[in-house]
Amino acid sequence: MNTLKSLLILLVFPMISFGQMTEQEVRDMASSATEQELVVQSSTMMQERYYFHAEILVDKLLSMKPESPNYNYRKGFLSLEGRKDYITATPYLEKAVKSTDKNYDAYSVKETSAPLDAFYHLGVAYHLDEKLDKAKENFNQFLALTGKKSPLIDMAQLKLKQCEIAKGLIASPKTAVVKNIGDKVNSDMPEYAPVVSLDGTSLYFTSRRAWEDNSTADYKDPMLNNYPEDIFVSYQDFEGEWTSPEKLAFCEDKYNEATIAVSSDERKIFVYQDATGGGDIYFSDFADNKFSEMEKLRYNGVNSDSWETHCTMTPDGENMYFVSDREGGFGGRDIYRIVKLPNGEWSEPLNMGPGINTPYDEDSPFIAVNNKTLYFSSNGPNSMGGFDVFVAFRDENNQWSTPVNMGYPINSAGDDIFYTTTVDGLKGYLSSFRKGGYGEKDIYEIQNDYLGNRPISSLRGLISSNNSNPIPATVTVRLECKTCKKESSKVSYPRIKNGAFFAVLERCSDYVLYFEDGDELLRKMEFNTLCNAENEEIEKNHVMGSYTLAGTVSDDKTLELLANSTVEFINAEGKVFETFKTDDKGAFSSNYLDSKEFGDRVAFDVHVMKDGYLTQTFKVDTMLAMEPHIQLDYLIASTAVGTDIGAVFDLNPIYFDVDKSNIRPDAAVELDKIVEIMNENPSIKIELGSHTDCRASKSYNKSLSNRRAVSSAKYIQARIDNPKRIYGKGYGESQLVNDCGCEGSVVSDCSEEEHQANRRTEFKIVKN
Repeated sequence: MNTLKSLLILLVFPMISFGQMTEQEVRDMASSATEQELVVQSSTMMQERYYFHAEILVDKLLSMKPESPNYNYRKGFLSLEGRKDYITATPYLEKAVKSTDKNYDAYSVKETSAPLDAFYHLGVAYHLDEKLDKAKENFNQFLALTGKKSPLIDMAQLKLKQCEIAKGLIASPKTAVVKNIGDKVNSDMPEYAPVVSLDGTSLYFTSRRAWEDNSTADYKDPMLNNYPEDIFVSYQDFEGEWTSPEKLAFCEDKYNEATIAVSSDERKIFVYQDATGGGDIYFSDFADNKFSEMEKLRYNGVNSDSWETHCTMTPDGENMYFVSDREGGFGGRDIYRIVKLPNGEWSEPLNMGPGINTPYDEDSPFIAVNNKTLYFSSNGPNSMGGFDVFVAFRDENNQWSTPVNMGYPINSAGDDIFYTTTVDGLKGYLSSFRKGGYGEKDIYEIQNDYLGNRPISSLRGLISSNNSNPIPATVTVRLECKTCKKESSKVSYPRIKNGAFFAVLERCSDYVLYFEDGDELLRKMEFNTLCNAENEEIEKNHVMGSYTLAGTVSDDKTLELLANSTVEFINAEGKVFETFKTDDKGAFSSNYLDSKEFGDRVAFDVHVMKDGYLTQTFKVDTMLAMEPHIQLDYLIASTAVGTDIGAVFDLNPIYFDVDKSNIRPDAAVELDKIVEIMNENPSIKIELGSHTDCRASKSYNKSLSNRRAVSSAKYIQARIDNPKRIYGKGYGESQLVNDCGCEGSVVSDCSEEEHQANRRTEFKIVKN
């Protein structure tokens, strides 16, 4: 399209900020725009990579002209590029190539043909579907027809090489089993970047699923309509099935966090996050029963101004391999290595060299427990298509072998990436988009019989209590090697989820295992590892513990611990079954859980009372699980004059119909709570104050608020002893809590939320 024509189109159809458009706005555009407008706007969206919105407009174009090669091309392109959905894309692209034009005009409604690029994209769709002869035919057709300046020429030539690789590998499949791990982990959203624990019982992965509270909806990618990336973990149950995933606590709704690697004891997780814009490697340590806030990795030279996407740490913690697209590499993304020096610092990054890295992209390195087997993915000419998993081996001279494609069916014609394995190397997990999956990417389990790590010694154990209770968080496992080449002592923590622990051991060595709780030695065990060529798994367990319950009572303002407070436990029938007085540190403890076991439900009310304080009721309702201790820490409010008990008890707002003062059902629910509070605290006297915002006249607001206050007070008076303990008073707009006045010539620019803050009901203590 010539420059003048482009200028005229942009003058007629002004540029729109697609990143700020909502899905509904695009759908409104689709329903009201002319065909010419739809052509122009969809073309611009496609050029700017707003594929999700573009597809909405293209669907409308197809409804107008279902057989148009131009519109079918757009639909096929968007299905393929936006979602990697080659199954949907293929029939559209097959229609597109029936009429192509080397002078294709993407912005003209008169254009009926598709661009020559349609042959390339149809080739990609056939390639992903492993219809390799058809793929080659279309790649060759594209190369024969396209101009010499097409940016897709290099890719088409690469795809032709990959088709040949794919044909050869499919003809000689490996004896591997590839299994989708199911819909407990996989969803209709993308799941990828699996990291399996060495013992195979924990699986950390990345997902683009929505949060349960839908708080990530505001942070969807405007180009592809994807939710942000978050990290989840799933555990295997006793039947070997994966349980429902749990989102890690440090994930933020507005950022992408993706799994990279997990330490062998699962106490450190390495994370990719794009908070800085370019994407860097972060980490989080597990302490106090949770992963801490993420910190940026400060190892020498790892994070840079370029894009760092992945890393893996050797089990001994002495080497790290990471990925970066920094300048000076061999291609796009390369794999680098750093080594821990004798002084504890890390070396400068060293590129792994042309034996591992290619002019294309290498990513997702994973080093096996033997520290000699490196798995990674590459999208170069030895791939079946997209990323394939490769494996290389390090010899006695620290030289890496030529990487070998792991073959079919482990690899497919699409992206196969993020391969990690269990300790023996015979089971691994990767992410891939294949037929029969649940979403755009799924996680698959790979079982093979030819890539095992031998010989390997490992330690597996479980700490549990004598009645299935979980272990205290202070319990550690200390492993000392007395005869290793490098004498070592390593402290690790049992997995909080199930008390399990795991470690890789040095062959032909003597070990001492200590179970400790702080400075207290719980148990000591000695053992040694085999010296032969057989794999071995050593199991060492320890049993301990029971449930405990304790608590404190404090002032909710000063946080002063309150001695001599009364604490009552009340059962479902309303009977007190335990009573305590807090000690001089405001603490109490109970033996109530001594007879309880794992899985029991613990449910009762707690009344907390003290002279000069409001009597407050708290609920306890929990299932006894892995946490060995229940801590009940209560904050109570004083009966000081001026205390707003509505704020103390976190009451919901009391609403009235417009210009009305009658008690609505939802308001009655909140007022009933005040009734209960006043009956529990018979000595307090309360003023029920009703307030309005500034809108309407002062006199009207005063009158309305007074009617509402009196009406609310009468409701409560009818339900308590000594009705004189509460009265209603309307303040109108005289006590605004913010700068939202609007009387006379003042014009308020406050939001509805700011006005709402002034429309409140307060229950202030006026006498105690």
